[in-house]
Amino acid sequence: MRRMMMLPVATLVLSCLALAAEPAAENEPPLVYNAVSDTKHYPKPDLPKIGPAGFTFEDPTFGCPLVRVSDEKTFNSDPVHTPAGAAQNTWNTDSTLFVVQTGGGRAIPFRFDPKTLKVSRIPGLDTLPGIGGDTPFSYREKDVCFGKDVRRNVIVRFDFAAKEAADVLDVTRVTGLEVVNRHLGAFGVSANDCLNLTFGGAGQNRDMYLLWYDTKTGKSHVWNTLEGTIDGKPIPDAVKFTQHASEIDRSGRYIWTTPGRGSNVPWVWDVEQGTVYPMTVQAMGHRAVGYGDMVNDPHIMLYRTLDAEGLKNPKVLAPHPPGEPYFAYDSHQSWNNAREGKHVPVLMSTYHPLERGDPKCAWGDEVIAVATDGSKRVWRFAHHRSVVHMPARDADGQRAMPRDRTKMAATQPYNFWDTPRGNVSQDGRFFMFTSNWEDTLGKDRAGRFRQDVFIVKLEREP
Repeated sequence: MRRMMMLPVATLVLSCLALAAEPAAENEPPLVYNAVSDTKHYPKPDLPKIGPAGFTFEDPTFGCPLVRVSDEKTFNSDPVHTPAGAAQNTWNTDSTLFVVQTGGGRAIPFRFDPKTLKVSRIPGLDTLPGIGGDTPFSYREKDVCFGKDVRRNVIVRFDFAAKEAADVLDVTRVTGLEVVNRHLGAFGVSANDCLNLTFGGAGQNRDMYLLWYDTKTGKSHVWNTLEGTIDGKPIPDAVKFTQHASEIDRSGRYIWTTPGRGSNVPWVWDVEQGTVYPMTVQAMGHRAVGYGDMVNDPHIMLYRTLDAEGLKNPKVLAPHPPGEPYFAYDSHQSWNNAREGKHVPVLMSTYHPLERGDPKCAWGDEVIAVATDGSKRVWRFAHHRSVVHMPARDADGQRAMPRDRTKMAATQPYNFWDTPRGNVSQDGRFFMFTSNWEDTLGKDRAGRFRQDVFIVKLEREP
């Protein structure tokens, strides 16, 4: 395949940062953390006994404060969890509001006191009315988040001060394209209020349209990944595929998309240049984007810029820790605290795809922050205590999962929502994650172990 030729792209100038730094200004994310930073193996202690929603305690290994956000009384005994993607920005600008989800996709808002860790429901706003799925917050307005209207093919803007939603993007009207079964897929918001949205198919992995939309100007572009066109114009030698998920970078210039079918590598769309190119070098693992840059984890944390040449030249952020000869942990990265021109640490929650009990090396089953400044430092905040029972495999290596979900509860302990996908606050001081607390939180209505949301303060108690 002949790739599209790109014009020279100006790369971000990233400042070098010393290991010691003055305390970050209010709402500015830390560049270093007051936390354990080593590669020692700390066995998990006995499981801390926890109380109901609102209960605060301290991680017994790393000394950071935690609060339990939800319990069986939060929403009709439903499990409560963080979004499916750690890239979602679930916090407002000053960490006083956040949104979590029920097992049925309802969006539940909370108020949060960053000083006391008090979590509270919002009177008259048990859920965001008529909004489901992803609810990314604005990076500019502290009382604003975005969401999908559950009845229409519309992205809305929800104002917490007014407790009202207003239409932002009518997908059919703006694009003239069909929305099948009212399915709007992955979407996000950049720091300058540009949106990305996948849609067009009957569900995830079937979408063929990737929309970029500027909420300020109304300007839009559509990449049809199945036909290989941008705004209807053919892309030379385009690989054609459907999409699994996508994410827009904070600058609003780049969007990466993970294929569902038709390609085995992620792709990046430089909207400004109107070009697309594949990520072929060490492309595995989940990823998070900042301002024209990215972190991904193909069993070792890597940093690279999003321009075509930068994608080919990843840099190792942290070496394998001592202990297990192969550090095969999966991780979900979150970089909502990214800042333009600064090497801000990226947050991660790790788990093992094959259940092994207690990790035999550092950073396993933990909430950690990884430096992006080249120092190779890793800060450690908590064991998330979520047990992930990965599904059995058939003879061909495929997941053997019952189609009947009622049978799944009895025969297959795997539950996607047990994975500790975490979301860092915009100020880089808090991290929310999902946990089944080692299967001790009771059962959901399908008979599986339930999950709840927890928040860890990213600072060791003095």
